[in-house]
Amino acid sequence: MPRPDRVFKSACNAMLDRLMAGAEVTNISQLARHLGVSRTTVRAVLSYLEKRGLLARQGRGYDVQRLPEQADYFSAAQTMDTRDALEAAFMQMIRNQDLGPGTRLNEGQLARQLDVSVQTIREFLIGLSRFGFVRKDHHRRWVLEGVTRQYALELHEVRVMFESRAVENLCCLPEQHPFWGGLARLRQEHQAVTASADLSTLDFPALDTKFHRFLNDHAGNRLIVGFQDAIAMIFNHHYLWPLENQLDHHLTATADHLAIIDSIERRDKRKARAAMAAHLDTTRRRFAQATAKPPDEPR
Repeated sequence: MPRPDRVFKSACNAMLDRLMAGAEVTNISQLARHLGVSRTTVRAVLSYLEKRGLLARQGRGYDVQRLPEQADYFSAAQTMDTRDALEAAFMQMIRNQDLGPGTRLNEGQLARQLDVSVQTIREFLIGLSRFGFVRKDHHRRWVLEGVTRQYALELHEVRVMFESRAVENLCCLPEQHPFWGGLARLRQEHQAVTASADLSTLDFPALDTKFHRFLNDHAGNRLIVGFQDAIAMIFNHHYLWPLENQLDHHLTATADHLAIIDSIERRDKRKARAAMAAHLDTTRRRFAQATAKPPDEPR
């Protein structure tokens, strides 16, 4: 996606989150600072939302005509940055079993397959190497290592500490913070899952990653953001090994997410922390179950 198009669509989604949180639409310069874009982009966003019937010009500002709905948002595929898009594409290659532990990774070939520069691929692989997901062999070639079961469980312990604290911090965000609009949108997406009659096409790992990344991104701790890549790669990697009642697990995890959202929206730190801890414990047990009898490939 060309950058200007992505920036515009990302700004639209961010503006919709602000509307969901009850923000006023008055000062364009202030909105530009909040959204991290130019005033020209803000004007384009407001014009777009006016055409969709969400806003109506009133004097020097805008009145909100209706709250955003899920259909008003641009999809993640249309707004994700290069790093997120690259991670999603790389994970899809693993899920499709195009890549497996022991696979040698050619930077140039991956760059062509994923339509990014060789430098972007190199930086991506270097990032993954920090968590042991890839390594360089004695010939200085990249090799997909996968992760050991023990390493993943140790990372889980760190995850519990970070994310249980994160939800407590989120309960303290001010009323007009755009986080609340984004949280309402996440609620809608999860409710759509529980209401769906057909979950066979649900990409639950993507939804799970989106949920945890959104919470961590707003929790005010830069260290957990750095760990997020490893968490997404490792704990979604185990979805390669199917378990019985896979869809039941997806529904249970979705219900866990909704319980966490409920507690955060009520600003109940104790319940939010307990709900997150319970959800992560379920994730750990499922991961341990999925990797207890490994397939014919190294862990």
